[in-house]
Amino acid sequence: MVDAGLIGEVIRNFRRSKGLSQEVLSGLADLDRTHYSKIERGLRTPTVGTLFKIAHALGVAPHKLIMEIERAVAEQERA
Repeated sequence: MVDAGLIGEVIRNFRRSKGLSQEVLSGLADLDRTHYSKIERGLRTPTVGTLFKIAHALGVAPHKLIMEIERAVAEQERA
């Protein structure tokens, strides 16, 4: 099972690397800011559709976001 906190961490890292605030990214992704904040904090697990919205708002292909989540999971399992 993929940890929701790990997904949120990956998404937060992408957002920060783009220099976007949660408010701006949630607007670009057409998501409620509080819902988006809960995703980043690992309190909510995003659906595939939500991951696609976030990826597009970040300007990355959805598969790149998924690949980074997979990399983080593999890293966590090795630790």
